[in-house]
Order: sequence, then C-alpha cells, then structure tokens
Amino acid sequence: MKKEKTVLAAVAAVLIVAVAVALALHIRPDWISNIHENADEAADESADGTSGEAAEEEPAEEPATEKPEENRTLKIMAAGDIHLARGVEYHINRIGKGYTYPFELIVDMLKKGDVIFANLENPFTDKEKPVYGKIAFRSRPEAFEAVRFGGFNLLNIANNHIMDQYEQGLFDTIALLEKEKIAFAGAGRNLDEARKPAIIEKNGLKIGMLSYTDMAYDVFAGNPPMSFAATAEKAGVAPREFEYIKEDIEKLRDKVDLLIVSLHWGVEYVYEVLPEQVDFAHRVIDLGADIIIGHHPHRMKGIEIYKGKPIIYSLGNLISDQNDPRNQEGFIIEMDFRGNRLESFSAIPFVIEGKSRVVPVYGDDARFLLQNQKKISEELGSKCYIENDRLVFVIEHPDDGENSNIIN
Repeated sequence: MKKEKTVLAAVAAVLIVAVAVALALHIRPDWISNIHENADEAADESADGTSGEAAEEEPAEEPATEKPEENRTLKIMAAGDIHLARGVEYHINRIGKGYTYPFELIVDMLKKGDVIFANLENPFTDKEKPVYGKIAFRSRPEAFEAVRFGGFNLLNIANNHIMDQYEQGLFDTIALLEKEKIAFAGAGRNLDEARKPAIIEKNGLKIGMLSYTDMAYDVFAGNPPMSFAATAEKAGVAPREFEYIKEDIEKLRDKVDLLIVSLHWGVEYVYEVLPEQVDFAHRVIDLGADIIIGHHPHRMKGIEIYKGKPIIYSLGNLISDQNDPRNQEGFIIEMDFRGNRLESFSAIPFVIEGKSRVVPVYGDDARFLLQNQKKISEELGSKCYIENDRLVFVIEHPDDGENSNIIN
C-alpha cells in the first residue's frame, strides 16, 4: 500500500513539472487554450456589446420606410355654386322633372370622387321671412334631394346667401346637413362653430376643410336688419380674416393629411383675378394649406399651381338661373393625390342647359371654354394643355423638380 502511494506521488510530480515547462515555453495544452479563448471572447463582448464575429462586419442598416398614408390615393371632384332656388326650381317644375334632374348627366362623373365638394349657395328651410336690400334665396327642404343624389359629401356654407332666411334658415340647413352626415364648414351658431373645420376620412386619409367669406360684414335691411358675420354670441359665417386663417391652420395642420381652405371671394361676373387675391392665396399655401378652392364670382377664373399646390380662384356656377351665357358654363375639377402630394389635375367643361340641368360638352362645343380657361390660367403662370376634351395641368413639385402629366 505504501509502495502504491509512492508511485502516485511520483506521477503527480511529473505532471506538475510538465505543465510548468509548457507554460514557460508558451505551449498551452488544448484545455488551457480553450479557457483563454473563451475568456477573450467574453472580454470582447463586454467591451463593445457584440461578439467577435459580429464586430468584424457591421450589420446592414434597415431601409427607410415611408409612412403608410404617403402611398394612399385620393380623388377629389370639386364643383361650384349649387343654387336650387328661384328660376332653377321654376324650370324644373315647368318641365315636370324632379330634383335629381340638374345632376343626372354628371352624377357618374361626380361619384368617381372619394371627396365631392361644392358651395351650397342658399339655405334649405320651410320658413320664409322678407329681406330688403339684397337678393335673397331659399330652397324648400325637399330640394335637398339634388345634393343627396349628386353624392356631395363636403360643402362650403360660408357665403353671402346662407343667412338669407336669418338664423333660422341657417339652423335648418345645418340640421339637414347633419342628418345627411355631410361634412360642412364656414357657418355656425357662433364664431367658434363657424371657424370649426369639416373633417372627412377616405381611403385611410384624413381631409380637413376651413371655410371663410369676404361678405361676412355686409348688413342688409330687414326686420331686424341682417348681418352675416358670426360673433362670440351670434350665429353667422366666418370672415376671411388672415389671422383667423393662420390660427385655424396652425391648430388643424398636424391633425389631417390634406388641408383645404375654401374662400367665398372675388369680383363677380369677370375672369380677372385681383393681385391681392394672388398674394393672399400664396400666403395661405405657405401657412400649410394643400388646396385653395374659391367661389362667389359665378364665373370660372384662372387656376394656378403654386409650389405644387392648386389654387382655384373661382369655380363659377354649377347650377344657377343667371341670364349671362358666361355664367351658364363652367368646369368640374378632378384632382388625384397620393398622400398630400398632387399627382394630376384636370378641368372638365360643362354648360347649364335651360337653367335646370348641367350638361358636359365635347368637341366644338367645348372649344371656347377650354381655350379661354387655358389662356387665363397661363396668365397666372400655369402650364396646361387641352386633351380629350379637358384641360390638363402640368404639376411641378419644388422638392424634386419632377413634372407630372398624368391624364385621366
């Protein structure tokens, strides 16, 4: 037994000497090498947070992703004044037609739009009260069938006729719009309501509209005298005040994808756009508006594409009983967007037939309208051309310098 212990001690001694010699000569047994290599890797990981292998090759960067709303498309159809009172109502009844008659030939065109805009030029109410010193309009509530049939889902009511039957006429019209779930802006029970934006959501995009009018401060004789401007305590319309528009855009801009400003303004019965209007429109676009849609003059004015954003200075009449032939013709605007980027813009001509129906025109019948609109739009710096019986606008975006000549 003593002999065996002696042998084991001798073997242990030999092993100790062998390891010592190996260390002295920098020769490491495999098990020692593995310990050191594992320790080195752990040190690398603690130093830079990566394994040794990962540190040799940087991971590929994730590609930048676009916001989903930037790829969503939207079509807007925009038309001018809807005036269903007085002579329009008379002629519809005279020929034995219903209230859908004015829009029967354009309804399919209008309903191509996700958003269908117009200016509602008169109140809808059963109440009638005399007004002095102005032309006053009123439509019976049943005439609203025309608006419903046309598919309009975004309406301006900041104008110089929506209060023609005083506050009650406005309230009855608002109640009708709310019942029909049609978005509207520009008038209300007080100034805050009148400045409140209309919001509509289509194709995953949120569209906001703010509406104002030049005619807010007009006062007309009556019992009592009629004033259109809304105040903190009085119903009415939103005035076209730059500070109001600036404040309202700042509040709304980050809440919507596409921002429309609707302006009831300009000189009636002429094609001219005033320099003040051009300057004002540019300032509103610079504040953050994506589209400006004008109305009131009863005649189509020139269209400007400013920094890739459309400014329609006046849409003219859509349906009206006015006598001047130039006020019985106009355009329906078709706009296509990807996100808030305008991709195509064109104007489709029509005439009002018999003061009771909107009729698209083609060929020779459309020639004067198209040539005149091209001329007055080019005077505003627009680039446009006539093709397929419509006026097509070239879209230039300042951010990339690209032109879009998409024809619908």
